[in-house]
Amino acid sequence: MPTAYTSKSGIHWTEQSPAAALDAVILIHGLGGDSGFWEAEQKALGERFRVLAIDLRGSGQSAGSTGPFSIEDLANDVISVLDHAGISSAHVIGFSMGGLVAQALAVAAPHRVKSLVLAATFATTNQQASLFLKAVGSVYRAGATAKQLYELVLPWLFSEKFLSDPRAAPYKVYPEDQSAEQSREDWLRLLDAQLAFDGRAELSKIRMPTLVVCGDEDRLAPRSDAGQLIKGIKGSVLKMIPGGHLINIESHDEFMAHIEDFLSAVSCEKTPK
Repeated sequence: MPTAYTSKSGIHWTEQSPAAALDAVILIHGLGGDSGFWEAEQKALGERFRVLAIDLRGSGQSAGSTGPFSIEDLANDVISVLDHAGISSAHVIGFSMGGLVAQALAVAAPHRVKSLVLAATFATTNQQASLFLKAVGSVYRAGATAKQLYELVLPWLFSEKFLSDPRAAPYKVYPEDQSAEQSREDWLRLLDAQLAFDGRAELSKIRMPTLVVCGDEDRLAPRSDAGQLIKGIKGSVLKMIPGGHLINIESHDEFMAHIEDFLSAVSCEKTPK
């Protein structure tokens, strides 16, 4: 079972590792998620690595903010976790908005990042996704419930094929237990940070080994977004797998196979300066 910790800055994470783990892996979730998003991945990777799944600011059990913040601020929160956990550098896996945090971390503190996995993510929110998310944010600000928000976003999270599959049934129902429901204010501040981020000009500064994973039917972070990452990050590798935005759910085995193969290839390499 993962063990829970909290840094001095109020950022919470769970940690799992084998008896002797040589490398650390940091898992960064997307908008609306928390460290629990990575439950299956943390368990699998925890057999070989020291794996930390972080609750971003205002998510899960991490403290929120009283005012706006940026993706770069979230990257600094991750650095505080690395410092608190005594980790000099780690492999960093970011999903969707978490991929933005991973990019900002790699640019601000490249010596802390051994490698990057950028999954279902982008350098900046594309126009279609931006229009959609701004509209959702407006509806939420106007008083929509978290359940209504979930129902609005749900069709964008999965492929049509998956939504027609019986496996999708649990995801079509808003969770009954909302004891740890994220506050409206925290979700909106994270959304604003995501929409304000534009890392396109910084991609060339990312020099560590990088894997980009994209779902072939992702509407929030489509192939064109993945292509922009590949073009901007020298030496990066793209893997397309079946599915919509939440490819770790739709194509879990393939998703994990690509990540495990990548980490196996880079885990013994030195962190670029």
